[in-house]
Amino acid sequence: MPSSLAEKLNRLLIDHEEKRIVVVGTTCTGKSTLLPSIPNAFDMDDLLFPQLSKSETDYVCQTPWTEEIGRTMVCLAKERVKVKPGSPVFGTVILDCDLVICLVISDELLRERCAHRKVSFRDAKNMQKQLENEIENSGLATIDFSVG
Repeated sequence: MPSSLAEKLNRLLIDHEEKRIVVVGTTCTGKSTLLPSIPNAFDMDDLLFPQLSKSETDYVCQTPWTEEIGRTMVCLAKERVKVKPGSPVFGTVILDCDLVICLVISDELLRERCAHRKVSFRDAKNMQKQLENEIENSGLATIDFSVG
C-alpha cells in the first residue's frame, strides 16, 4: 500500500484526534497494512482475542463466515473493547465511538486481494455488507476512505 495512503489516513486521524475513532473495513481492505503507520493505533483483534475463551475464539474464527458469527463477534467486541480518544481501533466492528472511518475498496481490488490471501471473496463481501448495515444503523458520523 503506498505510504501516501497511510499518510493521508494519519492526517485524517490527527484532524479528529479528540474523538474516539474506529477504522473499519472487511477482510483484505488493508487494515493490517495501514496500522503500523498510525501512531497509537490498535488492532481490534489484538485487544479482543486475549479476552475470549477458547470456545468463543473457535466459534468466531470458523468458516464459512455467517451473519450469526458476525453478530456474535459484534457482541463480544462491543462488550470487551473500549475506544479512547487519540488511539484509533482498526477492525471489523462498529465499537462505541464518536467517528467511523470506513475503508472503501473496489470489488475488483477486493477480489484480487482475497485471491492473493486465499480468502473467500463471498465471505469478504458478506462481512462488508454487515459492516455497511451496522454503519447505517449506528447513526454515527462516518468518513469513507478509499483504499483503491
